[in-house]
Amino acid sequence: MKAFHFGTAAADITPPVGIHMGGYWGRNSGATRIHDRLMAKALVCALGETKIAIVSVELVALDADSVQEIRARIERDTGLASAAVMICASHTHAGPLTIGYRGMGELDLDYLRQVQDAVVGVVAAAAADCQEGRLRYVRPQVQIGLNRREQRRRGIQSGQNTTGSVVPYAHVLCCEAVDGRSATLFSHACHPVVLGSDNHQISGDFAGVAARHIERETGGISLFVNGACGDINPRITGGSFGDVDTLGRELSRVVLESMNGAESLVLTELDYAQKRVDLPLIDPPDRLRAEAEKLKLHLKAELLPGGDEWAKRVPRARLEWAEEMLELVRGGLGSARFQPCEIQALVLGPLVILGIEGEIFARYQLDLEAEWGPAVLCGFANGCIGYVPTADEYPLGGYEIDEAYKVYPSVQMIAPESDALIRREVGELIARLRA
Repeated sequence: MKAFHFGTAAADITPPVGIHMGGYWGRNSGATRIHDRLMAKALVCALGETKIAIVSVELVALDADSVQEIRARIERDTGLASAAVMICASHTHAGPLTIGYRGMGELDLDYLRQVQDAVVGVVAAAAADCQEGRLRYVRPQVQIGLNRREQRRRGIQSGQNTTGSVVPYAHVLCCEAVDGRSATLFSHACHPVVLGSDNHQISGDFAGVAARHIERETGGISLFVNGACGDINPRITGGSFGDVDTLGRELSRVVLESMNGAESLVLTELDYAQKRVDLPLIDPPDRLRAEAEKLKLHLKAELLPGGDEWAKRVPRARLEWAEEMLELVRGGLGSARFQPCEIQALVLGPLVILGIEGEIFARYQLDLEAEWGPAVLCGFANGCIGYVPTADEYPLGGYEIDEAYKVYPSVQMIAPESDALIRREVGELIARLRA
């Protein structure tokens, strides 16, 4: 039987003060201070000649083009197949702008290149330092968040829906080398938005606190991978750094306490696969409606008083979206477009790590992990296409369905038919790997 090996590495990817921040509309400046350092971390697992890599970056997101460029460099430099590399963003809203969200400022391309270099470097370093060890897994109960889609008199709004779907557990993967070294990969589904839009300090939010605390206690690298948190916020939002510390330590405490009960995984194989799925889009409005929307947003942008350029970013971003939508409508192209979305699966013996590039609603994780378990669903993996609601949520509307897609580089929202397509493609991918 082939021996399991693993290696880890980490690099600092903290941006400079002044960089534009991602995650929120309405900020009135770039980053004013570094509260805590942001990191890129890699875990490389090997069984015989087969290697897979999982990368965690403390960023709001990376787009698919950046991920493909990073993977190509990793394959060239290390020999790891690009399909064997999963790159996951923590989705901290207190980090730099690293994806082309409308209205949040300009991308710092020099900084993005530094991030790409760092990710390539940590994977190469981890792959070069693999040690023999074992792998253990546990799924402890923990919940630091609540479903945020609350039904109110005026419809679905951001709040606390105590009966809505939530993922009330974490995934914990413990790597232990024969020489005593260790590494921890942990996942929990919750938006890292304890800090609100009034925060201008760079931070990994609760996920960064949790990872650092686990590292202090274990002495090894700890990687956080988010889950299907599209409709889940922490129970404290718009909070302080004290609140960040409280929730981060709560999560890390559960992870640490669960390690004693983690069970060994019998690794007879490592495998990987990826597939591009073309998700259908909601049809655009008719031309008259699109023109009216553009005119309305044009007036709002032009009539805004004062000369504060930061205050004008949001109305101008909305206008930019309306102009692009109208261009599609005039060209008759909106109904023919689709949204590419990557689905990736990494197999570690009986465990499947499933990556989907988006802000996935919690129900997907609950359903897919129940059907295909033991399985770990990772959101913000290998890109971010925007929100991915389940089909039954569309009639309810709300920010995630009616507004958020206007922030993303895409112009149209994915259609409810995407739900069945994603589930089918995930099932076929996992079934093929497990055959």
